[in-house]
Amino acid sequence: MNKKPFIAVLFIFLISCSENFSEPMIKFDGNNIETKFNIPDLEGKIFSIDDFKGKFVLVNFWATWCAPCVRELPSLNNLHNEFKNNKNFAMIAINIGQNKSVVNKFIKEKAPIDFLVLLDENIELSDWNVQAIPTTFLINDSGKIIYKIEGEKEWDSSEFTKFFKNIIK
Repeated sequence: MNKKPFIAVLFIFLISCSENFSEPMIKFDGNNIETKFNIPDLEGKIFSIDDFKGKFVLVNFWATWCAPCVRELPSLNNLHNEFKNNKNFAMIAINIGQNKSVVNKFIKEKAPIDFLVLLDENIELSDWNVQAIPTTFLINDSGKIIYKIEGEKEWDSSEFTKFFKNIIK
C-alpha cells in the first residue's frame, strides 16, 4: 500500500482543522469607505464620527427583525461592560432602516442595549457598503476602518476580549 496519498490527505485535513487565525476580525484594506455620519440617537441628539476622535470605535449595524443581530446583543452588552471604563474605546449600534418608536419599543421590551444606539432610518450610510447584517467594523483612533466582520459573534468571548485589549491598550 502506498502511504503517500494517505499522508498528503491527512496533512491537508490537519491544516484545515488547525486554528491559524490569530485575529477574530478580518483586516480591512479598503479605506476608501467614508466613516462619516450625522445621525440621531434615540433621544434625537445628532452624533458624528468626530465625536469619537482619538478612540477606537466598534460600530455594529443591526435591525430588530434580524435574528442573528438580536442573539448577539447580550454579548455586545457584555463586551461594552468589560470596556466601558476605557477612555480609548467606544461602541455604537447603528440600527438600519427602522424608526425610533420601533427601536425604542424593542430595546425596552425585548433586548436592552447598554451602549449608544444610533438610527439610520433612511439608510443614509450606504457608503459603508454593509452587505449583510449584523456587520461590525472597528475604527481606529484616527478614524479609519481597520477591521470588519459579518455575522453573529460571541463578542464577550476570551478571543474577542483579548483581541480588543491588545489593540486598544
